[in-house]
Amino acid sequence: MSLLDRIRTCTAHDPARLRPWRIGDTVAGWVTPPVADLLDRRPGPLRPEGSGWRLDERLSGPEARTEALEEVTDRLIEAALVRKRRHERYPVLTEWGAPLLATVDRGAAVALGIKSFGIHLNGVVETADGPLLWIAKRAADRALAPGKLDNIVAGGQPDGLSLAENVIKECGEEAGIPPELARQAVPAGAITYMMDTAEGLRRDTLFVYDLALAPGFAPRNTDGEVESFERRPLAAVLEQVRDTEDFKFNVALVIIDLAIRRGVVGPEQPDYLALCRGLREPTDPPSGSGAR
Repeated sequence: MSLLDRIRTCTAHDPARLRPWRIGDTVAGWVTPPVADLLDRRPGPLRPEGSGWRLDERLSGPEARTEALEEVTDRLIEAALVRKRRHERYPVLTEWGAPLLATVDRGAAVALGIKSFGIHLNGVVETADGPLLWIAKRAADRALAPGKLDNIVAGGQPDGLSLAENVIKECGEEAGIPPELARQAVPAGAITYMMDTAEGLRRDTLFVYDLALAPGFAPRNTDGEVESFERRPLAAVLEQVRDTEDFKFNVALVIIDLAIRRGVVGPEQPDYLALCRGLREPTDPPSGSGAR
């Protein structure tokens, strides 16, 4: 595969299959046919309207809406459309920084097709021969991408934490990076993509951070999510992304982004502009989606 194929994998979706659900006049999420079929049969607090559904308008405020969406999550779990609760609250937002509409359990975020946010951190060691990148191998018991390669630190963005607080938390849990070092992580932009999966529609924004690490630093996992770490040249990591299926799907995007920013992938390459554009895909289906 090419690097552009890795991006295409994360941006493949069919808008014609998607149906919206709303909070007030705002589209809060898009669902694929298996979830849509359930909502057609058992809408509960999501009331049928047009091509989709609207959350009961008598529910005022994030807390009441959250409680109603818990009922929807119960039905998704009963129907085996969601595997289990993750007991971590994700915000329901029209966009990052917008007012909170509600929260949903992380386990139901993809099934309900909400915009989800996360942080990914590149752990970089500078050398005279070019940057080295720390890569994590995910534990074999992970529900998503078991045994795949990952960034040194990555995690979803829960409700109630700032991005900076989440970076510090995830650095400590996933790589044993102390807070005083984690605070030196530098924001390096955001990657967006929308992707059909077996569980539903992923509408993800990944906030990317770079952290310079000393040659003598060695990460250690503390929460059981990572099996091992390895430090390798960025150019070699990029080749592995291109030529193998070793990496978790969205991590490929983060590594391609880093390679562009560090000049390992340059404008002389034929796919350069397509790669740059592909890392910033819209996370809203086009208007007119939602056919029944």
